[in-house]
Amino acid sequence: MNTGTAVPTRVLDLVLVGTGEDIAALTAIARDAGVLVFRSAPTVAGPHDDRQRVFLRLHLHHR
Repeated sequence: MNTGTAVPTRVLDLVLVGTGEDIAALTAIARDAGVLVFRSAPTVAGPHDDRQRVFLRLHLHHR
């Protein structure tokens, strides 16, 4: 039985705008760190912008 106290979490919502390679790298870092909860499908950042936009939701555990 675990009698320790629960680790508080904080939810952080991020909007990433960049190339697909940059977004993939940052998504991999968040996933490997175990904090990635949600990643949206990429959308066009703007009408005259060839970058992508992705929403990430992260759960940060404070120690």
